[in-house]
Amino acid sequence: MKLKNIVLILAAVLPGAALAQEAGGLPNVGLAAIGGGLAGLGAAIGIGILAGRFLEAIARQPELEAKLKPNFFLGAGLTDAVPIIALVFAMLVMLGILG
Repeated sequence: MKLKNIVLILAAVLPGAALAQEAGGLPNVGLAAIGGGLAGLGAAIGIGILAGRFLEAIARQPELEAKLKPNFFLGAGLTDAVPIIALVFAMLVMLGILG
């Protein structure tokens, strides 16, 4: 794994862990914060790959843009929905409603 990737992962995860320490160091809060950060990071990577492949396809065959655009937005929406749901569950754990 490249150093740049490790730095990006730590930048997404450590602020949540620091907040958990300030909130009394509850283990569920720290794990929820880390899980929420990783969910967001995974979605960002997935949408980046999806957008890159979409642009490559448009560059190769511009006449297919009208057919590919709805599929791109559907894929991006579904990819974005997963971390939003994960963040909701993380917030529920942090607030003590779950876990």
